[in-house]
Amino acid sequence: MTVSCRPHLPATHTGGAGQYNLNWLSLLCRPYSSGAKGISEGEKYVYLYSIRKFALLTDTLTGRELVEKAFVYLTTLTKECRKALTAQFEHEHKGISFDSIETIMRRDIESWFARRDKSIAISHEESLNGRPGEILMIYSGVTKGAHFKIHVESRFTLAGSSSNAPSYLKNLNLYVDKRDFMK
Repeated sequence: MTVSCRPHLPATHTGGAGQYNLNWLSLLCRPYSSGAKGISEGEKYVYLYSIRKFALLTDTLTGRELVEKAFVYLTTLTKECRKALTAQFEHEHKGISFDSIETIMRRDIESWFARRDKSIAISHEESLNGRPGEILMIYSGVTKGAHFKIHVESRFTLAGSSSNAPSYLKNLNLYVDKRDFMK
């Protein structure tokens, strides 16, 4: 059995027979056999544990782990996107007509994700108009094998009653739901 040597910090193991100060490098570099001389019971335990941990570092993620990792990452990204888009709408798109907001918002969201992370591909799935001044959008996306949906809820204050009245951003929320993630 050949094991590649990787330097690790010295570890301390407290076992049934007492405390052992172990050098992980020496344990990883020598082959283990049940009849090996010079290896105590505590060293055998730590050696087997370190081999198992080393294997876990090189294994690919399972479907559940991949989905969990993608969910945590996209939760962080949606919060960051919300902050950036809120600032952008307050400075650049103040007072634009409500008819043009959906197309501008779609363009800004898609370009923000394209700039921020090239490994995430999103596409607009559907847009819904809620109450007056409210736009709801759903994006579907994929990253490294995990499929997900991003929900966008935005509310605007309208300066008039017509559909092309000047509007101002009141609230913008982007979020992902864990139930929408799949492998």
